[in-house]
Amino acid sequence: MKFLIVFMLVTFVATGRLFAQIPAEWQSAAQAVIADLERDTPLAAKPWTGAELTQGWHLARAWRKHNNGNVEIILAEYLTFVALCRQGCAGNTIEGKGYIAVAEQVKTYKAQNGEAYALAKNAHAWLAALHDPTGAAAKNAAMWNKDLDMAAADFATSNLYALYWLLAQARPTPTEQANTFARFAIFVQGKAWIGTRCLDITKVASVIGAPPTIGRC
Repeated sequence: MKFLIVFMLVTFVATGRLFAQIPAEWQSAAQAVIADLERDTPLAAKPWTGAELTQGWHLARAWRKHNNGNVEIILAEYLTFVALCRQGCAGNTIEGKGYIAVAEQVKTYKAQNGEAYALAKNAHAWLAALHDPTGAAAKNAAMWNKDLDMAAADFATSNLYALYWLLAQARPTPTEQANTFARFAIFVQGKAWIGTRCLDITKVASVIGAPPTIGRC
């Protein structure tokens, strides 16, 4: 919960300081975190153009406006949509689908799972049962299940969590499903096992003007 509060406080400070501009700390954090997560994936060889940082910002604000009625996004939302835009998000799409259609799918999925806390529990149970040779899936499920507030206490993060689960389930194999969920869920959880590495991004953009810091847990 403390991590979520820090993310939200950084959001409001940045929003007040730069209005509709992307905080420089967020851009640096996005590049550092996502590049680390893309290690050993095909996207690792894809150069950063800067367009994904802007596209992710606009898509995150559009998503927030549709779901929350405002554009005061949190860092987890920005990281999520920059990561998606690294794969392509032309026309405000999420893996080829319009963001409004995906948002409505998320809304329905949350209701089917009994809303935020039940969805988080169900997602973790699903994750723990996946075959993952690295053991990361089970370790992430156990770690994240200790504090469901991280995923469920805030409306915005619960929407993201449902989105992550839907994206992960669309992958063809259990290993890819586990990897996809972990690489997105870390944006909300702050810590995650990515294969054999445990990454900590809780302080990646907590100090204005400082370079991004990615720790190990």
